[in-house]
Amino acid sequence: MGRKTKVGKSRKDKFYQLAKETGYRARSAFKLIQLNRKFGFLEKSRVCIDLCAAPGGWCQVAAKFMPVSSIIVGVDLVPIRAIPNVTTIVDDITTESCRSKLKKHLQTWKADCVLNDGAPNVGQAWA
Repeated sequence: MGRKTKVGKSRKDKFYQLAKETGYRARSAFKLIQLNRKFGFLEKSRVCIDLCAAPGGWCQVAAKFMPVSSIIVGVDLVPIRAIPNVTTIVDDITTESCRSKLKKHLQTWKADCVLNDGAPNVGQAWA
């Protein structure tokens, strides 16, 4: 059996602590910042769709680094707390209703940046 690790404020992960100090909702925000520094794709994007977006860390990074007039949409099954200049959709990304909501929101715009940090929910089947 593995050793139980600490959770919450007692966690020793430096990126977890840094995310909390800088106001990001998830430590994975730093990975997106690192990728953007290397490839510079957010500054060039006008429309960004973040799939499996909860808790919203990547949407925060996109809102910070993309041009002010950009369209940013976060989609997840779980509601996401409001982020300035970001629209959120609560829906399953595999359904037609989600695609129609995205099309309705984007109107004639086409996404030039799609972010996805999702993984399937395997529940108890994972061994």
